[in-house]
Amino acid sequence: MVQPLRNEKRPLKPIYPWIQPPDTYRYKVKTGDTWLTLGAINHHQFGEHQLIWINFGLSPLDDFFTDQVNWYLREYVGCRHSLDNGRNWAFTDDADPGYIFLPNAIYNMDAIAISGRRGVGGVSAPGYDDRNAYDAISKALDIYGVADMGINMSEIPVGALIEGGMIVTGTLASIAAPFVAIGAGHADALKNRSRQHFFTAFCSTFVMTADGWSAETVDSFYPQMANAPLESVYPEKRETFRKLYNFGLKAGRLQGSRTNTVDRKNLFVLLRGRLSDAEARNYSGDVKDWSPQKKRNYYDRLASILKGIMLDGGLQVRFR
Repeated sequence: MVQPLRNEKRPLKPIYPWIQPPDTYRYKVKTGDTWLTLGAINHHQFGEHQLIWINFGLSPLDDFFTDQVNWYLREYVGCRHSLDNGRNWAFTDDADPGYIFLPNAIYNMDAIAISGRRGVGGVSAPGYDDRNAYDAISKALDIYGVADMGINMSEIPVGALIEGGMIVTGTLASIAAPFVAIGAGHADALKNRSRQHFFTAFCSTFVMTADGWSAETVDSFYPQMANAPLESVYPEKRETFRKLYNFGLKAGRLQGSRTNTVDRKNLFVLLRGRLSDAEARNYSGDVKDWSPQKKRNYYDRLASILKGIMLDGGLQVRFR
């Protein structure tokens, strides 16, 4: 009998019976498949989280999202092996029965037409649903690793990540252990301040990178903070807040570069749909033709909308 992983949780109401959804076909998983590679079929028409939603009805905004997916993979798909030291189940040739369901090239999702405010130009996105935009946001918050970010371990304020309510797993878990051991019971004010610094930086570079700008251009608009910020409430945390902000810049740029065409469309329909009428009129036309200051104001505004969504929703970043 295959034993459950430590990162596994049975859903409160598992799908039963698990039957093939409409407009899908049955696919036999094989070694090397991942949700990402399967989502890349049909020119990235469907993201990994959309595939998980189609199969298991789970959203990344659900509590214990990854743990519940792992439960379904063991119980229903019959996955037997983990390739990341027991954190998640992997697709392999010997999974039994080893089937999942992939959407047909033409998949009938609930279509909602979004009528843009005056000045947006009448945003119309057939097949768009706010859930898809939140799916893109949730993917942005799941950072697979830090080795590919060009960051050495001394640059990562692990204690501040925990103070800010971040989820630290995988490689960082052993570094985080001392902070967890002492309880990390910090005031809400410190948690909020930590999150503000990180998400201000993260959202700025994420939005601009997702809109197709090069790393060099993004860095010129949002450079690293060279000096510790002024801080009257927690003066002893000034250097930590600086590192946290700079870490957020790099993390946002990394995740922005990982967005696909569908993610970008959903994200910007959501963000531009929340501009005021006056803002929408001001920010119409081709961004490339604007002055540097107008570009900066535009991305600052979209980033502030995104940050509000993340902070108001209490969303957490998972670092692996």
